[in-house]
Amino acid sequence: MGWLFFLMWAGSLGTAEAPPGHAIPPAVWDVKRSTDPLPGWAGPVSTQRGLQMSIWKVQLRPPAGDSKLAMTVVFREPEDGFARVIWQGAGRSVTLCSNLFEKAASLHQRTLLIERGSLGGPGQLIVESTGGDSVVERVELAWVEPLVLAAGWAAPSGLYLTPAGKVLPGDEMHGGGRHRPMDEDKGRVMDAVLDEGPIKIDAQNPVRFVAPIAGSPAYGRLEAQVAGLAPGEEPWVAVNGSNLTGVAAELPGLDDPGFRQGAIGQSLKYGGWRKVVAYVPVGLLRRGENQVDWQSSSAGAITVRAVRLQVVFGEASQELAAPPAVAKPSVVISQVSLPVLEKGVEKFVEKKAHLQLRTGLSSGSRVVGLRPE
Repeated sequence: MGWLFFLMWAGSLGTAEAPPGHAIPPAVWDVKRSTDPLPGWAGPVSTQRGLQMSIWKVQLRPPAGDSKLAMTVVFREPEDGFARVIWQGAGRSVTLCSNLFEKAASLHQRTLLIERGSLGGPGQLIVESTGGDSVVERVELAWVEPLVLAAGWAAPSGLYLTPAGKVLPGDEMHGGGRHRPMDEDKGRVMDAVLDEGPIKIDAQNPVRFVAPIAGSPAYGRLEAQVAGLAPGEEPWVAVNGSNLTGVAAELPGLDDPGFRQGAIGQSLKYGGWRKVVAYVPVGLLRRGENQVDWQSSSAGAITVRAVRLQVVFGEASQELAAPPAVAKPSVVISQVSLPVLEKGVEKFVEKKAHLQLRTGLSSGSRVVGLRPE
């Protein structure tokens, strides 16, 4: 009987019902395939051109249930202007995002998590953008459920799962944008923010961060979010004049809406932030001033934000060993415009004599103190 019960229980795992939101088909609209059919709860889609403002909108009939609506918009981001998202229901209008633009790249994407209370009932989602043509390239709408994690407590995870299996951080998808990065106390590991960004980098304007370290650094890790980076490309990163060979750029799954194929013969583009990480080997970091140089590896421009430096410390002298906080660095961040690298010469020459100090991001950390301007 025990084996029979086990087989019945195992079989029930494969027939368990999916969460309510996952039973609702997502809606996908693409400017290149604007005539593709939409599910019954969405559509039609219409666009209106204007001299100074363009409008993209879709009619929605929210299905029953408590699922939240995840709206992913892939759009062209000009140098100026704005694109706002509005929900317009019966006798009410709510601005969900005052500006999708993040000064990131010419092709970008944002995901908004829309509460049921904001919708209320049938209505229309509207994207208003400045200019004669709509900036909207693609819109994906999916009803999502909270992601339940197997943990020893009942607290919600704050994450949401799309029907395609993508995990969304709910607290970073409100109209105001993502949280500001902060320094983190990780014991013997320093984890400091070099710059919040966004910072534009191109072949003519590399960027240098200067980080004095009061301690004996052993090895480290650089991390940043990068926009404008084409698939297969990696930025050029150097520490104290030495190229880093362990630079890796995250590549999302090919079902990610940010991938856009141009005309025949044109390269594939990606719109959205991607994580870039680099290992800093033993011997490159040093006590005192350290220089971290970033440069675009192609003719196109990239944008970096949330640039972080993690450092693990080696054996320190007795003077620096206690207390532990003393052995950790005080970071001063500066950004300068630098000329293009000379042929075959891995050397930067400063273009400006005066370094612009960046304001520290955290004020409560005892581990890392960032000096204000």
